[in-house]
Amino acid sequence: MNVSCSADRDNLRFNWTSDLNTLSHLENRTSTLILYKDHHGKVTCSVENHVSRDHITTELQPCP
Repeated sequence: MNVSCSADRDNLRFNWTSDLNTLSHLENRTSTLILYKDHHGKVTCSVENHVSRDHITTELQPCP
């Protein structure tokens, strides 16, 4: 299962968390997280730079 997050700014830092555990930390304009097909629960993508920060959370269901 792939989950993507993107933003259009410079010097971005992405941080993926699931149930408060850090999954990945990347610096880029886009970030794709690859998860096991049975992963479920909330996944949050946080993105920040020196000017601002934002995040989005989605609830994942396991693949059938």
